[in-house]
Amino acid sequence: MAVPPPPPPPPPPLDEHDWGSGPASPAGQSLAPPVLRVIARFLDAVILGVINFLVALIVLGRDDAAGFRGMGADAGFWKLYLVSLIGIAIAFVWDAVLTRMYGGTPMKLAFGMRVVRADNGGRVEWSHAVTRWAIPGVFALIPIPLLAGLLSLVVVVISLVYIFTKPLRQAVWDQIAKTLVVRPAG
Repeated sequence: MAVPPPPPPPPPPLDEHDWGSGPASPAGQSLAPPVLRVIARFLDAVILGVINFLVALIVLGRDDAAGFRGMGADAGFWKLYLVSLIGIAIAFVWDAVLTRMYGGTPMKLAFGMRVVRADNGGRVEWSHAVTRWAIPGVFALIPIPLLAGLLSLVVVVISLVYIFTKPLRQAVWDQIAKTLVVRPAG
């Protein structure tokens, strides 16, 4: 009876100050530093917030009798719904479409990071990109804003813990989509 080979050694310990080489993906690519991932995600969110604010100004600003500042009382349901749908579409293009086409969101790419498949380090397929986008975004469909925000916050906090402590630095959406965020050399 053959004895199975010993398991591979564990990856080296994580160093959140490591901006270059660090733990590697199964395909040998350097994993992106957690701090860079957080900064890129934050900047992507700020840019999306500005874009969505401008969309809301355009859709609600002129027709709202009280102006944009009074949108809560005077903006019709359908206008608010339209702003929400446009915001979801913009977020989908920003995250899922750009990740599938170019390997990441604009800020990930600006910081030299790419989203790759966890199994082989190759380009992500649509299923990977859409899943990565949908996991944190699915809670927006919950019609109770406080519950939606709370559940989203839980996933983000768990993901932050994971990218700083797990060997492959995978957020919840990375684990479900089977992706990694890498920072290729050069």
